[in-house]
Amino acid sequence: MNDLPLHDIHLPAAVSAWPPAIGWWLLPVILCLLILIVFKLVQLKKQYKAPPAYKKIAHREIQLLESKFKNDEASIEFLREVSGLLRRIALSYLPRESVASLTGTQWIDQLNKLSGETVFTPALSTLLINAPYQKNISFDKNDLLLSCKRWIERLPDKTFHDHGVSDQPISSQSVKETRV
Repeated sequence: MNDLPLHDIHLPAAVSAWPPAIGWWLLPVILCLLILIVFKLVQLKKQYKAPPAYKKIAHREIQLLESKFKNDEASIEFLREVSGLLRRIALSYLPRESVASLTGTQWIDQLNKLSGETVFTPALSTLLINAPYQKNISFDKNDLLLSCKRWIERLPDKTFHDHGVSDQPISSQSVKETRV
């Protein structure tokens, strides 16, 4: 039966492993991009999260004021310093536009609102609002300091969504104190 002069069937050449298909070229590129994206997201999260020491710095500032005015019973300068510190802390939480222009009861209401409770009583509110403009004043310095410390403790933790998040310390003096 093999009388016909037919040649054998030619099989195609074996499939080579090289060069790989386009999907194998894209896979490492996609994996590298995913790793880079995850790395950048982790960096952004760390960048926009407040340093955990911001409340410690604020407490240290209060302690510095306490020691600076240790011998003064009731000082208008002490009240100005405390008011300035409260404003700097509030500015680290809220946009400048919403804090810088506040005065009087609006300012105290904003402080209480920021802490989530009424920390500054009406007597302390009146003291913070009116005392810097009076000549002679008497007040309980320890009561004011305790209220300020409680206000700092009640402040919410800063997160990615906060406005005015700042990784800068409250003042340059506090930076010097933390490095010592």
